[in-house]
Amino acid sequence: MKHLETFESAAKSVGIDPAILPVVTGLPEAHGKAIIAGYKLFVISQASWEGKKIDWNDYDQRKYFPWFDMETYEKDKAEQVGSGVGFSYDVYDFDRSVTGVGSRLVFPTSEIAKYVGKTHLSIYRDLMVIE
Repeated sequence: MKHLETFESAAKSVGIDPAILPVVTGLPEAHGKAIIAGYKLFVISQASWEGKKIDWNDYDQRKYFPWFDMETYEKDKAEQVGSGVGFSYDVYDFDRSVTGVGSRLVFPTSEIAKYVGKTHLSIYRDLMVIE
């Protein structure tokens, strides 16, 4: 999973120049940050599939995504993130079900989803949390 360690390594593995990011103008900084984070996660997801096509009609092809618990817990006060606290982590697999995650943000195995979720926590935070 070395090609998924950083956004830069993921981008290079799929032939994308990591120095080229979306140009966001006219929006509040927090929203621009989320747009750039979304793009980075799209590229990381693409790299995780290693050239395989995501087939939404193939129910045998599993698709995974990281799940972050953002509820506030008293014990986690030090890690509060505004709308909840420090991103707890879990992985869910919805077998033959509707998913609440965009098709560009799925991963081919639960291990990869877990790895990306933990490794790129700051990018997910930029996407999901308005600070």
